[in-house]
Amino acid sequence: MFERIILLAALIGASYWYWSGPYQAKINPDYEALLKKNSEDMALCMRGAAYQQGATGSGAGAEIAEENCAEKYNLYEYGGRWHSYDVKRPDQQ
Repeated sequence: MFERIILLAALIGASYWYWSGPYQAKINPDYEALLKKNSEDMALCMRGAAYQQGATGSGAGAEIAEENCAEKYNLYEYGGRWHSYDVKRPDQQ
């Protein structure tokens, strides 16, 4: 019986830790995490565009590919980083 109480307490503790830590970070990421994800999305899209152009000889140039990728993810470049139109920058009022 005591073992079950300990097991239940450990399960509740682990659930609370997961809910308050990793789950909340995934659902409500901070702005730096959003910038990192935006950068990764753009890099993957640009690699795909470069691969398409190299493999087939057709496709958009680098500038057009960048514009297409930014439009696809609804991003704009500011200060060398990719920001989303959907999320307000911390330095904006």
